[in-house]
Amino acid sequence: MIGAGPSGLAASKVLASRNVAFDCFEAGSGIGGLWRYGNDNGMSGVYASLHANISKESMSFSSLAMPETYPVFPHHSKVLAYLEDYAASFGLHRHIECGTEVTSVRPLDGGGWEVARRRRGDAGGEAKTQCYTEVVVANGHHWDPRLPDPAVPGAEDFEGPAVHSHAYRTPEPYAGRRVLVIGMGNSACEIAAEISRTAARTFLSARDAAHVFPKMLLGRPADHLPRSPLSRLPQFLKGPAMALLLRLTRGAPAQYGLPEPVRGPLAAHPSTSDELLVQLARGAVTPKPGVSSFGRDTATFTDGSREPVDAVVYATGYSLSFPFLDPSVFAAPAGRTELYLRTVPPRLPGLYFMGLAQPGGEAFPLLEPQAAWIADLIEGAVTLPSPAEMTRAIARERRRHDRTYVSTYRHGIEIDVRSYRGALRRELRAGRRRARGALRPLSGAAGPARAADAV
Repeated sequence: MIGAGPSGLAASKVLASRNVAFDCFEAGSGIGGLWRYGNDNGMSGVYASLHANISKESMSFSSLAMPETYPVFPHHSKVLAYLEDYAASFGLHRHIECGTEVTSVRPLDGGGWEVARRRRGDAGGEAKTQCYTEVVVANGHHWDPRLPDPAVPGAEDFEGPAVHSHAYRTPEPYAGRRVLVIGMGNSACEIAAEISRTAARTFLSARDAAHVFPKMLLGRPADHLPRSPLSRLPQFLKGPAMALLLRLTRGAPAQYGLPEPVRGPLAAHPSTSDELLVQLARGAVTPKPGVSSFGRDTATFTDGSREPVDAVVYATGYSLSFPFLDPSVFAAPAGRTELYLRTVPPRLPGLYFMGLAQPGGEAFPLLEPQAAWIADLIEGAVTLPSPAEMTRAIARERRRHDRTYVSTYRHGIEIDVRSYRGALRRELRAGRRRARGALRPLSGAAGPARAADAV
């Protein structure tokens, strides 16, 4: 197991409950992944004031609910405390070796995987290697900052501080300054709103118009909608129904100075921020289109306007990175993964990926069912389709995905929660039938069948 964030903990819990022997290597000195503020593995972009942008129900594992005393949207410190409690409740700490970085995962000719690891910070030290029949990758997808590529013309000439939101912690360094935040995702919205309280001016630049969701809709957390009757509507009705609901509860984007989005509200990952809407309405945040160029202390935008700028925060997302895997073995070009049910690379038996899906609502509740499927595959309770069948299924799902979501890097792993749960249930039933049947997929010849990513 690589990583002891939420995905690695969920997989560890399921494997431990089935007495499957495993090792879990975590680069940081503690568990929690991105939820550990100031994580010494350098992979957490959590800032001091951050609260979860989805509700505690959507942040709870299937087997352990967050405490009822928690607020609806808990602070990051409470999420970490919950993860610590989860690990302690199921005796996971004894399986986890913290401060250990996995440097290489290499397929062996005879089957299985050679894993090299070393103590973090011991760059000159000799790596230890060990062979495993299976490897579960749970290293997360919000840790490798992605900047505009190619860079915005003139970015190298800009003289003020320019950082990725991964490095943002508090608004104090921006007090009294003219700040440009680039992006329109959750981090961009929340950071712009926070900075605007003390900055001289705050600009929020987005290439494309986006729907901004309030955190509460009709008296309930907005992320509960995937569990509401709205989720059962046909796809062609879901978008218009959500657009109407947003218009009734939030009003028109023009009321906040925002352009009207071209695509429907379900075609992109939701950007959720009550604070941004308030600061836009107050005029504390000024929306701008995309940046076309920088000067020494200015930014020019695609509408021809120019503004004086003292500092820039790039809230431009993250790359999907697996530094321990050679790109010839596995990579995620353009933010897309060739994984059956978001878990199994069709032609790499024994390799699994956890948590490489971006749901528009539930997060943690999906992890234990995914881990249970992986455990079933390891134990042989289910088997996979053939590699060719999985590859065809991935291609079909890719076509459906492209019809549903905007074609951007950020949305390469976007999923619909309800659809994914249904696909996983169907695959479990089919996998049990395959395991009972006389015919087994050819992939089993190289060892226990492993699964990959789709839906």
